[in-house]
Amino acid sequence: MDIAKRNLSTFTTRVPVLPFTGPIANSADVKLRDVVNAFNAPPRRFGENYDASAHAAVIKMMMVTFGHRPADLFVQVKRAGQGYEVTLRDGNTVQVSELELRQTAAHSKFVGNDMAVISDANFALAVFVKRKQLLGAQAGNSQGFERVLSNSLRGETTYNLLKGLGMAGYLRQVPSAQLVSSGGVGVVETHTFGAGLVYEGVSHEYGRKRAVDRPYVYVLVNDKASVDAQSHAPAVNVRIPPQRPSVPGVQPVINSTPDIDAWPVGRTPDNTVRSFDVAERRFGEGDTRRHASVIKMMMMRFGQRPLDVFDKVVAAADGYDITMKDGFSLHLSKEELRRTAGVSRFSGSDSGAVMDANFMLAAYVKRVQLISTGADTPGHFEAALSGVMLNDTVYRILKGMGMIGFLRIVEPEKMQKKGTVAVLDSFAGELVLDGIKHQLGKQQPVVKDYGYMLAMQAPHTASAERNSTLSNLSNRPVGDKPDNIWSGFYQGSELNCVTVSAIKAAMMKYGQNPQGIYKHVIETPEGYTVTMRDSCTVQLTYDELKQAQKGSHFFGEDRGLLHDAIFLFAVSAKRAQMENHEFRAQASFAAAMGTLNDKETPGEALRRLGLYAFTRGSTAEELASGVPGTLANHGHSVGVFNGVIDFYGSKMKLAGSGWEQGAHALKLV
Repeated sequence: MDIAKRNLSTFTTRVPVLPFTGPIANSADVKLRDVVNAFNAPPRRFGENYDASAHAAVIKMMMVTFGHRPADLFVQVKRAGQGYEVTLRDGNTVQVSELELRQTAAHSKFVGNDMAVISDANFALAVFVKRKQLLGAQAGNSQGFERVLSNSLRGETTYNLLKGLGMAGYLRQVPSAQLVSSGGVGVVETHTFGAGLVYEGVSHEYGRKRAVDRPYVYVLVNDKASVDAQSHAPAVNVRIPPQRPSVPGVQPVINSTPDIDAWPVGRTPDNTVRSFDVAERRFGEGDTRRHASVIKMMMMRFGQRPLDVFDKVVAAADGYDITMKDGFSLHLSKEELRRTAGVSRFSGSDSGAVMDANFMLAAYVKRVQLISTGADTPGHFEAALSGVMLNDTVYRILKGMGMIGFLRIVEPEKMQKKGTVAVLDSFAGELVLDGIKHQLGKQQPVVKDYGYMLAMQAPHTASAERNSTLSNLSNRPVGDKPDNIWSGFYQGSELNCVTVSAIKAAMMKYGQNPQGIYKHVIETPEGYTVTMRDSCTVQLTYDELKQAQKGSHFFGEDRGLLHDAIFLFAVSAKRAQMENHEFRAQASFAAAMGTLNDKETPGEALRRLGLYAFTRGSTAEELASGVPGTLANHGHSVGVFNGVIDFYGSKMKLAGSGWEQGAHALKLV
C-alpha cells in the first residue's frame, strides 16, 4: 500500500505509539501553512549535547519546496512489513521500521503548532538517520539506529543533511543578498555549525530572527522554483565628528620604539574587563559591543598592544602598514584612525588599552573595506565603518581580525571551566571569563550558548630553510610550479574534489613544494611541525602521512608531485581533526580524512591550507581569461588554469563548456 493513502499526521512526537495510522485524502504537494512555527528544534538545555537546528531548517526548506508529507518529500513511500520502504529523489532506497520512527520521535524534540507537520518532520529525520546508518555500515562502522540518531542530533552540517535526504540534484548555492532580496526560502549555516531557515529576508533560529550574515546560502530548485533576483544593500550613514589636529584614541605603534605606555610585549591588561568598555548605546548610534569583546579576548590571548595582536605594525607615510596573523596586509591612515576613534564609544580607566582597542577596530574596518570594495577612498572607509557598526557578527569580526588560524568553536561546558576566555556567539557577543559572561558591568553565568575561543599553540623552537630537504617530499625548488598539473596528480574514486582543486590552485600560485605554500615546515623525530600562512600550527606524524597515502586516493604520473599533494592532503586532514570538522573529525585521523573525502563547501579546503586571507571571489569569465582558481557547481569542484578546466586529470576548455553558468569561482591573490 502506498503511504499516500495512510495518515501521516496523527503521530504525537512525545508519545511512543505506532505512527501514521488512519486514512487521509490522496492530496499531494501539501505546503506548509506556517513556515516558521509549524515545527522547530528547541535550543539546547544546560548539560545537553544537542543541536538539531540544521535538521529542522533543511526539512522545512524541503517541505516548502515539495510539500510537507513524506509522499511529497520522497519519490515513493510504501508500507513494507513493520515499517516503510522509502525511495529518495536521488534513487537510493531505505527501509525504516516503526520502532525506528518511534525512537526518532522520542529523541528529536521537535516542537511546534502543527502536530501533522511535526510527525512528517520526524519521518524525514528517520529516513536521513537510516541512510547514515547504512553508509556507516558500508564503511565498516556498524552502529545501531538509536546510536546514529543520538550522534546526528549533536549537530550535522547542512550539506550532509541535504545529501543524505536525496537532495543532491536539486541543491544550489546562491548569494545571500540575492535570496534575501527575492524573499525566497533557503538555509544559512550559522557560525556554531548549526543552521537557520531563511524566510522573508531573515534567518530564523530557535524562534529568533537574525540577519543573514553568510555570503552564500543553500536553496532547492525544482521546476516550480526560481531564485533569480537582483541583490541590493541599503546604505547607512555614520555621523563622523569634525577632524581634530591630533589623533585621539590612537596609540603610536612602530617596530623600533615601544608604544607610549611602554607596555611590555605580550603582556595582557591588568584588568581586562574594566580596562576599557563600550559606553551605553544611545538612539541612532552604532553597536560595538561584539568588537570590544573580541578585542579583549585577543588582548588576553596575545597581549594588549597591536604589535602583539598583529604580526607587523610599522609607521609608514600618513599612517601604518599592518600585517595580520593570517597574512592579510593593509595600510591604515591616521585619518581613518581618527574617524574610528570618534565613533567607537570605547572608554575606560586604562587610556592605553582604549587607544590600542581603537587601533585594532580601525584595522578591522579597513580590511572589511578592502575585501568588500577593493577601493581605497575615504568614502568607502566611512561606508565600511557604518556597516560594521550597524550589522556585524562575532565570527566575522574574528576572521576580519586575522584570527582564523586560532579560531575554535566551543560548547558551554568548555567555557564554564576555570581559566577560560571566550566570546559568546550571541547578538551581544559577551566576553566570558571562568564561565561568567561580562558586558556593561553585568555578570551572568554561561548556560547554553556556544562561543569562540582562540587556541593556544606551542611556540616554535626550531627553524629550517625554505629549500630544506624533507623526507617524503619532492626535491622541487620552492616556488617552482608543477610541470604537469593535469595528470601529474589527480582525483581518484573519493569525493574530495574540493580539496584536490584547492591543492592544485595553491601549487599553481605558490609552487609545488609545500614549503612554499606554508609559512614553515620543520621535520621532527615524530613527523612534521607545519605552520600555515594564517599562523595555524599542526603536528603531523609519519604514521598519519602514511595513512594519507592510501586515504587520499590520489593518482598521477609525477611521483614527486604526488608526494607533495599527499602531504598537503595529510596536513589538511590534520587541521580538520583539530577543528573537529563536521562534528566527527576529532575521533581519529582516519575520520578526519573521511570528512575531506565526502564533498564540501567551496572555499573550505583553501582555508584549511591556511590561505583564507588570500582567497577572493571570482567569476567564470575571469578564470576563462587565464586567471587561475577553482570553480564549483552543485556537483563537482575543479581547478582552472590558463582558461582550461582540470577534469579528473584531463583538460577541458572552460569557455563554452557549460561551467560558465551558476558556478562558484574563487581565486588566490
